[in-house]
Amino acid sequence: MDVIRRARATDVEALVRLFGAPGAPLAAALQELMHTPHVTLVVAEDDNGVAGTAQLTVLRGLAWDGATRGLLEGIRAARRGVTSALLTWGIDEARRRGCTRLHLDSGLTRAELRDFYARFGFQHSYQGFTRSL
Repeated sequence: MDVIRRARATDVEALVRLFGAPGAPLAAALQELMHTPHVTLVVAEDDNGVAGTAQLTVLRGLAWDGATRGLLEGIRAARRGVTSALLTWGIDEARRRGCTRLHLDSGLTRAELRDFYARFGFQHSYQGFTRSL
């Protein structure tokens, strides 16, 4: 992995491949996210092009005593070394932006992912609820 940089509109085809998602909705989301001030969407790039992506959303609210916190999500990578680089970027960027807590949004169905995230200091500590609308 050579560089982690902000995503550009021209990355949409690579992101469609990473997410395995339809192009039009993903392209619309990409355009919106690139222009949302509290969201940073990046791609990891190597000699073969885009090899991964991650999104950091910085939030502030009344919860957590008004602390600034980050939500790291949408990590997709062609290989584990890229995932490690994106996690490290997310942690460093959240810290740089003044976050005192970083939430990682990820499925927990695979035990090896829990162990992998734990190596980066993440603890399974949050239970919440979701609802489809």
